[in-house]
Amino acid sequence: MESLFVGLSHNKPKNSVATAIVREVLSHDWLLVDYICTQGDLALIDFIKEIPCESRVEVVLIDDAFVERKWMECLFQPNAYLGDEVIDCYINLIKAQKHLKCRSGGRVHIENAFQFNFLKRDGDVEIKTEELYPNKDMTQICSAERRVLLYLDHDMVFIPINIRETHWYLAVIHARNMEIQVLDSLGTSQDRKDLIDSIKGLQRQIDMISQRKELKDHRWPDLQVASWPLREIDMGYAKQTDSSSCGLFLLNYIEYWTGDELSDSFTQDDMSHFRKKMAAILLSSDLNKRRGCLLYKNEKEDDSESPSDVEILENPTDSNKRKLLHMLDDSEVVYEDEEGPITQADLQRWFVDDWDKRAPVKVSIDGCTNDFLMVGLSTKDMPVTKADSIDVLCDYIMAIEDDTTLERTWVRSFNPFKIEISVKDLQNILTINQDMIIRCFDMAVRLLANKESRRPKEEIINNRKHYMDMRFWVLMPWKFNGCHALFVIDHVKKHVTFIDFIPTQDWCKHMPYKRFAEAIIMASKKYKIAYSKKRSGWAEDIFKWEHTIQTGVPIDLRGFNTSYLVLQAMAMWGNDRRLKFVGDAKTLRKNFVIDLLSYEDNSCRYAIPANIQQRLIDIAKKD
Repeated sequence: MESLFVGLSHNKPKNSVATAIVREVLSHDWLLVDYICTQGDLALIDFIKEIPCESRVEVVLIDDAFVERKWMECLFQPNAYLGDEVIDCYINLIKAQKHLKCRSGGRVHIENAFQFNFLKRDGDVEIKTEELYPNKDMTQICSAERRVLLYLDHDMVFIPINIRETHWYLAVIHARNMEIQVLDSLGTSQDRKDLIDSIKGLQRQIDMISQRKELKDHRWPDLQVASWPLREIDMGYAKQTDSSSCGLFLLNYIEYWTGDELSDSFTQDDMSHFRKKMAAILLSSDLNKRRGCLLYKNEKEDDSESPSDVEILENPTDSNKRKLLHMLDDSEVVYEDEEGPITQADLQRWFVDDWDKRAPVKVSIDGCTNDFLMVGLSTKDMPVTKADSIDVLCDYIMAIEDDTTLERTWVRSFNPFKIEISVKDLQNILTINQDMIIRCFDMAVRLLANKESRRPKEEIINNRKHYMDMRFWVLMPWKFNGCHALFVIDHVKKHVTFIDFIPTQDWCKHMPYKRFAEAIIMASKKYKIAYSKKRSGWAEDIFKWEHTIQTGVPIDLRGFNTSYLVLQAMAMWGNDRRLKFVGDAKTLRKNFVIDLLSYEDNSCRYAIPANIQQRLIDIAKKD
């Protein structure tokens, strides 16, 4: 793959306002060439397009911004809206250009695509400053102070504005002129309420910090930024004539605006070329840490979330039919293994037609036979209990040492994406001092959603919970600081409940909510994007909703079992009864293993040895 990057180097902008690029003659034809992909660009783009269009395959990482393969599609589709992930990565490239840090209008600071949301939040007059920045919460106050001092140390602050995930434009706080400049590719007739609110938010931050310390030795002639006038800039020919190029124009405004004029000219035709060109620029940049070495997050067990991680689970098919989901025709290749492609016809034959004819696969481990599973269990005076059967079955799994057997997949699910659980994974689950890995947790959530969808219709109507489709209230697990917690998002009451299972740390004992502040800010952004996929136009900010911390939950001192406690909470929430947790870690883990092996839609059930399948049947009969 590295060979694709040889000779690719893109140093935009084309003409530097600091005369980094000097030409005696600049013609529009010469400028157009920089927007058109070269053969090397096209080869690189074709390579990226061959990667499956899915999340968790990271193709660009520039500074703190990253783009997954799925998010690159907006650069390959001519009518697609640019996401903030792509915007942020390109902004980081611009910020790395030293000659763009100082322009004719003065020193420039460029904000990321999400900062606008914080400024707008602070501009809400219905929320008091002490609610946004409590005196005891020095983390948020210090963060606002750093931002204010950073702005005051620059003559111009460029802020990308995103209107309800439908339109981008650029706001420039121009201190020398004491005005707010608006560069909008749709013209000057747009509503600027979002911008006005964000400027009010900045004013609130300035006022708050000025009360705490004297603001001096800065570059702004006046700190009453909310009183500065808005000036709509006529962009001339640099306007969009379609409905989807606003993000492309935004980036060019950021790149070429000097404070007085554009240092380069571009039109809608240029943006059509620039859309694809930008994919090559991001991928081939020397600053891209993923250049030539893509990160497959499933393999790396990456914990970071993304808006595209949300999948909508439809009701599963009839379990009696044993049909697999998302299969189009018999010739469709579902996936490939060491022996070649596997088609829908293969799966139908293996998992449905030949189910009862298939010979059981025996575990290749000495001493672990069917007799082993029953040793010491059944006597006339002491009947076998369900707990006894579970204990012995889990002991059997832990006794497996054969490498081939440990790598064998015993649990597999395809919908909405493939998850495979090996025998080794089952052993890890049963190991007390190890937390649950991501694919096991994803599978556990899938089991809960599957079980919920199979409940009687009248029960679902009376007490509906949603793990992924987000209609009334949502159970959203979140992993941060190495442990799992649960956010319960109630859309009716506009309320968020935090359920945490680790001890309150000393630094936030005076205000436990502080532990969740950073997580809820990040979650609010991603949740808004995810929910808008389900309900177009939804623009609520859960950060502004009422928040409470659930009391009366068990505390995991070592943090190894928080994932299992979260799963219990997800199963129990909404039953109109007090949450009653199973505190025994061993019992939690053993029950989960049994649930995994008993999963009705397990497409790999044939690989489980016959003696274990029989024990699972016996355990189910004891319910």
